[in-house]
Amino acid sequence: MKMPKWQRELKSFLGINSGFILEGNIYDEYPIFEDFTQADENLQLDDFDDLEYTIHSLVNSDGGARVIFYDPLKGFYCKADTEEEQRKLISPCLKGYKYACTPSGPYQNLFYSLINKNGEPVGNEGPIPYRQIWMSEIVRNVMASTKDTDEKGDERPAPWTLFVLNFASRLEQCNLRMTDATRMYLNLMAGIQESKMIRGKKNGLILIVDKYNDIPAWVYLNNPRIREITITPPDRGTRKLYLQNSVYGGNESYQNLAQEDSKAGQALVAETEGMLCHELGQVLNIAYERQLPADQIHKAFELYKYGIMENPWNELEDNIIEHARDTLRSRVMGQDEALEKVMGVLMRAIKGLSGLQHSNAKTKPRGILFFAGPTGVGKTETAKAMAQSIFGDESACIRFDMSEYRLEQSDQKLFGAPPGYVGYEGGGQLTNAVKEHPFSILLFDEIEKASPTILDKFLQILEDGRMTDNQGNTVFFGETIIIFTSNIGLTRPVYDVFGKVERREETITIPNVEEEDTKEFREKVSTILKQGVKDYFTDNGRPELLNRLGTDNIVVFQFIGRQAAEAICTAKLKQICDNVKENNGIAIDYKNVLPHLKKKAVLERKNGGRGVGNMLEKEFLNPLAEAICSIPHKVNHLQCDMAGEKVTFHELGVRK
Repeated sequence: MKMPKWQRELKSFLGINSGFILEGNIYDEYPIFEDFTQADENLQLDDFDDLEYTIHSLVNSDGGARVIFYDPLKGFYCKADTEEEQRKLISPCLKGYKYACTPSGPYQNLFYSLINKNGEPVGNEGPIPYRQIWMSEIVRNVMASTKDTDEKGDERPAPWTLFVLNFASRLEQCNLRMTDATRMYLNLMAGIQESKMIRGKKNGLILIVDKYNDIPAWVYLNNPRIREITITPPDRGTRKLYLQNSVYGGNESYQNLAQEDSKAGQALVAETEGMLCHELGQVLNIAYERQLPADQIHKAFELYKYGIMENPWNELEDNIIEHARDTLRSRVMGQDEALEKVMGVLMRAIKGLSGLQHSNAKTKPRGILFFAGPTGVGKTETAKAMAQSIFGDESACIRFDMSEYRLEQSDQKLFGAPPGYVGYEGGGQLTNAVKEHPFSILLFDEIEKASPTILDKFLQILEDGRMTDNQGNTVFFGETIIIFTSNIGLTRPVYDVFGKVERREETITIPNVEEEDTKEFREKVSTILKQGVKDYFTDNGRPELLNRLGTDNIVVFQFIGRQAAEAICTAKLKQICDNVKENNGIAIDYKNVLPHLKKKAVLERKNGGRGVGNMLEKEFLNPLAEAICSIPHKVNHLQCDMAGEKVTFHELGVRK
């Protein structure tokens, strides 16, 4: 049974270094072993507890140590069972200070019961800054001394002493002036420098901080007496130990999850990668409260991650595949080859087969796609159609226009601003959206327009299916489909003599818009666009992101063909006329102008469906609006005809 690395490191250097800074995962639960002095293979787990008790047990495994804790609220305290034991441990440290009263119970605020050597009260009545200064003076005096003074005033040899300052990240905020904070840290630094050797071990000071830079860098930089130790999230072995130690209400069934033959336990240990032991305990507590058997522990994990136990992916109808295929083909025209690739990924997502070749398959997103192609050919529409077919509502497709994230610091908009910056309380746009809608399709439109630094953030999402936001909350992406869109590869930069980009030129154009594209041309488009995507990630130094995407998940959307342009024109024209009839009560007969508009649509197919829509606005909608406004009386039926190259309207019926 292996001791966590940070515990082994701290145990190895206690008594050698006089200063330690513990940072990272400081609010979790940690394994405490029956005898820390044993070799790893002989360790026996005793319990899991907080950081203070873990340090106390680790230090006292050698015996004879005096461990005194301090935090800005409690003051000095220790892990003793009685008031008398507390007094015996702490009172010898208060040389030069007078003990004012008796604590009311174990672990009470002994520091508040002090008065300084001048008779001034140290506590709620005293100035707040001086609490920390007097604390630092006491720490320095004790660490630099080899003698204690008992209650009678007699000197005696001091035991090896270790001070542990909890919430050290907040010590400076408790001081009102910079000079007070500087004096406090100078006292602590001097205590580390002047630390005495007691029976072969140096007195020590442990600062527990959220991160190193919470305390002034001059305290620890280039200081060989101080050792910085990072407490990482629990590894697989520690999480398994936690399961082995878990007993809820006398129910030992969850302990069986730690057995080698427990598939549910193996899956839970794998899925909780990156989670804290305390979070794992919450999952087990949810399972116990809902009386879930051990083999259904995954339901408690789903509830912890997403807030619900019913997974919409598991509630899909049997015919969802055919329904999705029909929806996609009805909404996206002329992209049959691309839609077939999309359906392949969609089928794996629906049946939960995505990423099974990876060890962390259950935590990865349900599907990952990269849509490459010209503008207006159906990339965004495909993502919306997928959301409609799966979740019954295209609003389940959450779109992010990546042109809004051009600046290097734009990642703060997606994932939240750091503490102390404007917008910190609001969180990130992406993380908030996934917390509110964990079962959704995430569409990152025109990814090439975003700052390349944002791409780094997607590495963890695509690999582990999770992201920790600016407030420390873990957001899970395991039930989402992630789609990137781009028209990378359609243009290339042209440089001037000074090496600056002068303009961009097209890499490929349609040979003849009035004819259908040949098979060779479509293959050429696929080759150019796929290579453009690969070059984009390589040129930006993110080949690992391309590897996580998978080149097979790059879906190329072709220029819309002649037939597709005509079909889009017909569909959009019908939509326009249906809306006019519904909103204005006017029926429109457009069959005489349809051939002309189809011909115009074919000429605009290089601009995709949006080009067809813009053409209809110019050729049909503008004359229609003019006709309706010019007729002095209300009509209920209009006839369309051609006057040369212009669409005209005349009334067939007057509304009564």
